[in-house]
Amino acid sequence: MDNLSENVKRGNRQKLRNGVWPSKAPYGYINNPKTRGIDIDEEKSKIVKKAFQLFTEGGKSFVEISRFLHKFGIKKLDGEPVKVDQVKNMLLNRFYLGVLKYAGEYYQGSHKTFISKKLFDEVQKQIEKIERPRNKGHNFAFSGLAKCGECNAAITAETHTKIYPKTRGEVQYIYYRCTKKLKPCNQKYINEPELEGQLMQIVRDCGLHEDWEPNFKKWIVEAEEKDKLTAEIETKQLNEQVQETEIKLNRLLDGYLDQVIEPEIYKQKKNELFEEKLKLEEKKSQIEKNGNSWLTCYDSPRLSFL
Repeated sequence: MDNLSENVKRGNRQKLRNGVWPSKAPYGYINNPKTRGIDIDEEKSKIVKKAFQLFTEGGKSFVEISRFLHKFGIKKLDGEPVKVDQVKNMLLNRFYLGVLKYAGEYYQGSHKTFISKKLFDEVQKQIEKIERPRNKGHNFAFSGLAKCGECNAAITAETHTKIYPKTRGEVQYIYYRCTKKLKPCNQKYINEPELEGQLMQIVRDCGLHEDWEPNFKKWIVEAEEKDKLTAEIETKQLNEQVQETEIKLNRLLDGYLDQVIEPEIYKQKKNELFEEKLKLEEKKSQIEKNGNSWLTCYDSPRLSFL
């Protein structure tokens, strides 16, 4: 029995090294009994892709995505809708990017993908957005927009209620103030209309002088050429870093096979290098897609509150 278990584990490890998922195929894929590989399910892959797209549009919960999948035939074995945690795991699963994670260890998959990196990243942002802790109560218009000009601490907002018994009744006013969490600060409250005025002044100060208009086209062309050259240089550097990471992974594997490196250390270091490689590939993909934007905001404007 022990030999059988070890043989199964050995077989799974070999599959993973070859980039083949050794377990049940994720939604949108199908296990191929002939090749013992994973193939794209032509019908269900379209449903899964549409689920990803719907989720990026916002306003869709995991429950609603589960209902959508169920409506078009992706369901549990008993016919019930897939559970919420299964939907979330599907949307988080890097398998759709060609990355295998098995028993806490990463492998490069050999299967074809049908979810683009852009779509996958948009889904991750949406998940972060809906799971981000929210402040209970009011959703203030300028929350998270500014930092204190004196101490650089965050700005918070709160409502103050004033009662006018004979005229207006109960009226709420919104005030913004420094949280004063970094160091002592002398700044006081500021009401929302005054804050709005400061913000509008900052926007007005960002305007470009009309005398510069004849030079706009020339500056844009020069900036685009510089951006293109910078992108090419950075892509080359990233390719070199990816190759270096691949070399490190191969050396690490050699050390593990030669029993110089302990299994747990090998697994830890391999995952670290694999994560590094994924980040490099992501940066390269971003540059190839967008280049290096020459309109860069170096620092967020800070309202003075003086």
